[in-house]
Amino acid sequence: MVQMREEIIQFAQQYVGIRYRYAGTSPDRGFDCSGFTSFILKKFDARVSSSSAMQSMQGIRVPLSEVMPGDLVFFGRKGRIQHVAMVVENSPAGIICVHSTCTRGVVVENVSTSTYWRSRILFARDVLGRLAIN
Repeated sequence: MVQMREEIIQFAQQYVGIRYRYAGTSPDRGFDCSGFTSFILKKFDARVSSSSAMQSMQGIRVPLSEVMPGDLVFFGRKGRIQHVAMVVENSPAGIICVHSTCTRGVVVENVSTSTYWRSRILFARDVLGRLAIN
């Protein structure tokens, strides 16, 4: 399972630089945030909705301190889901994510130290399953 998570992240990072497109679900046309996460996960037979609000209800909720590569982090205000990103790494330095942003397209960044994203983090979910880990 850990190897699969690493493969998912390597695959996702190939798309860094792809432009943002509202409702976009492919590298040819561009991605929105949930279109990106659903595209990546679909390649590994992890079926999730192409809607961030629906993705936020799939899988199991996990504490931010325990997120693993491939887990999804949700962002918003007042409990309303506005964005989703995929965890690349969780270390003492913070949670590094790959995601499609409106202004920069697909990027990798530390959302824990970002002045924009840090205050908008709501929670995380594991849509891959933790049963086989150890």
